[in-house]
Amino acid sequence: MAAYKLVLIRHGESTWNLENRFSGWYDADLSPAGHEGANNISKDRRYADLTEDQLPSCESLKDTIARALPFWNEEIVPQIKEGKWVLIAAHGNSLQGIVKHLEGLSEEAIMELHLPTGIPMGYELNKNLKPIKPMQFLGGEETVRKAMEAGAAQGKAKK
Repeated sequence: MAAYKLVLIRHGESTWNLENRFSGWYDADLSPAGHEGANNISKDRRYADLTEDQLPSCESLKDTIARALPFWNEEIVPQIKEGKWVLIAAHGNSLQGIVKHLEGLSEEAIMELHLPTGIPMGYELNKNLKPIKPMQFLGGEETVRKAMEAGAAQGKAKK
């Protein structure tokens, strides 16, 4: 039986996702599909007070994990252990870092994981915050399949 539940959701499709551009450091507007799919999920504003020259020029998944895991351990874990319902809405790279940590995935395996935008993903966790069963997508099978295919295509060169 699950001791805790956690829900992750990748923000809805942005205009930069639609244009096949990496958008991890730019607060791009949501595309029409992003507005519909994300159902008005708030945008990530962590970098709102930084000037342009304070923003990093790039970030690898390794860098993202190094940034996200302290936040996971210091802010999210205590809330989960208090029995609070936790919903994490974030960029795909940040969510991949959390999934990699939760599931103990290899570098190769996490690079093959394409999280869909706007579709919640649920975990049931044991008392040690380890999944007791695989991630569950909280949406219709066809909707999830199409969203995962679209996510896999993001960042690939258009022909």
